[in-house]
Amino acid sequence: MEYYALILNRTYVVFVAPDGLYGWKAEGAVSADQPMYFQSFSGMLEDPASMRNLEAVRQLSRLKGGFFIPRADITSADLSYKPEWGLGTIPHSGRITIRLAAGGSREFILLGSVNAKAIQQSIR
Repeated sequence: MEYYALILNRTYVVFVAPDGLYGWKAEGAVSADQPMYFQSFSGMLEDPASMRNLEAVRQLSRLKGGFFIPRADITSADLSYKPEWGLGTIPHSGRITIRLAAGGSREFILLGSVNAKAIQQSIR
């Protein structure tokens, strides 16, 4: 999940590929009323077949709201376990801040129970 415009949020399915990060906007703004809303997307990341089809991943990232961050543009991936007050009862495993060569950054909240350190390592 990523915050934008101060209080809004959107949820991405993010694929870490050899050439960079591909993101597909899976859900628009959500609230804590449905704390496990993201679980149906988790299965996508756990399915090895979906992770092997890089062209399908690229096509998803080109949909409205999707993104691609080339690996060459990533200068660091910083991990934080600081609690996120705005999530209410939505379970999360920390945050990863991607710092970009151009000076910007993107912060992604890791939803559910995931191995945040392993995700950080795969981005690095």
